[in-house]
Amino acid sequence: MGFFRGLFAPFRGGLYVLRHPLKRYLFMPLLLSVALAIGTMIGVHKWIDADLHGPNPLFHASPPLDWIFEKFVMLVGGVVFFLIGQPILNAVFVDRLAERVERDIIGTVPVAPFWSSTGRALVHGLLKLLLYGIALVTGMLLFSFTGGLGAVIGIALGGLSLAYDGFDYPLARRSVSFAGKWAFLARNPAMTIGYGIGATVFYLIPFAVFVASPFAAVGATLAYIDMEKSPAPAPSAKPANIAANS
Repeated sequence: MGFFRGLFAPFRGGLYVLRHPLKRYLFMPLLLSVALAIGTMIGVHKWIDADLHGPNPLFHASPPLDWIFEKFVMLVGGVVFFLIGQPILNAVFVDRLAERVERDIIGTVPVAPFWSSTGRALVHGLLKLLLYGIALVTGMLLFSFTGGLGAVIGIALGGLSLAYDGFDYPLARRSVSFAGKWAFLARNPAMTIGYGIGATVFYLIPFAVFVASPFAAVGATLAYIDMEKSPAPAPSAKPANIAANS
């Protein structure tokens, strides 16, 4: 049950937003995502172009191979920086959307003190960015040494990061600590794996990447609400109180 709940959560979130008067919440995330995509591609292109024509290029071959290498690295680098930057850039607007969804369904939303919640969000964002960097470097190193196995591990780490991004919204509203959020994912491995797979597939749909962040966050919010409505309390409820001050 948990696996399929997580697997279909991003798609369920998209359908929920499109079927309810929530489309205005997509404007800023969509605009920022498009601007980020253009900016990362231009930035990576300038960096690669400067390197290929510099005095000590990392890669140099015949002009056709230079061009192929430049376009490949531009695409891969742009995608990597986009996927790292999108959740952080859209966080405020996606949080408003996820909060609105939660309020519409259950009527109330847990409210944390403004300054403590803002400070916690900034610290968690920096920690998350650090973990993304570690995951990226680990995936690249494993790929260079193991090839296909490294690629699989890299995709798995990416899916885990997407799962954290999605469930970060309902958990943050309950003042769960950074460690507590990861503990929640660890206590629900089937849902975490399913969500990571579903979100990864969602990001591979053409043009869906620009709205994947808000859709996936709404899906994670809906999945969490389902857990709270189940006979047993949501697994994060007790740890949330214990770790609230982290």
